[in-house]
Amino acid sequence: MKYEAEMLAILRHDLHKIRITGALKHRDALHDELAVRADGTAAWMSRNFLREKFQKKLYRKSLIFPMRNVTNTRTLANLQRVEAAHLFQESDPLKLHIAILNSKLLNLYVEARRFPYTSLKYHILLTCALYYNFKLGFELKDLYLCENYSSESTFQVIYRDASREWAILPQCPTKGLSKLYPKFYTTWERRKYQSIGGEHQTFGELLSTIGSWSVALATLEEFIAFLP
Repeated sequence: MKYEAEMLAILRHDLHKIRITGALKHRDALHDELAVRADGTAAWMSRNFLREKFQKKLYRKSLIFPMRNVTNTRTLANLQRVEAAHLFQESDPLKLHIAILNSKLLNLYVEARRFPYTSLKYHILLTCALYYNFKLGFELKDLYLCENYSSESTFQVIYRDASREWAILPQCPTKGLSKLYPKFYTTWERRKYQSIGGEHQTFGELLSTIGSWSVALATLEEFIAFLP
């Protein structure tokens, strides 16, 4: 497996945001300069949506389930830290990536306290995909968001549900959605076909208003889960 140790470090680099016992401080979690750049790029691509004052809550605000935004979720978040810590005990980076990709729990945590709609889950996955492509020698300008297209590595996958898998790849295949842009809505508006449309046109239009990648992906996950 390519970059096994580096990938494991990236997948675990934000454990301090869940307040898991023994988690490294952010400045100590990533020693690879390229990993630091991938993390910074992923944050830059996500912290551009509804900035608010510093939040003490661990939980992410939701665009789909607004009632969760006004309830006291701090106790619940603290209780679920045990489950989150158990998930990150996995030492195989491939298995850990799949566990994060399939986790509903991690999408409940915020990535940046001043940007409470950001998602820790999708920040981790985005950082991982960017790092993998950076290691292959590609830059942000070379990358594309692709749907249901075979990727070189699962580390390039940033979203999955029953109908679609999105990966960040250095090519533009037939099923490519669009070139990767820093703002999600730019990529979404330039997609080659309607991945989400028809009876869900209104939701597709909502995605056209979201600049943050982690917010968009978190919202998509919740919308799909909301469907009957």
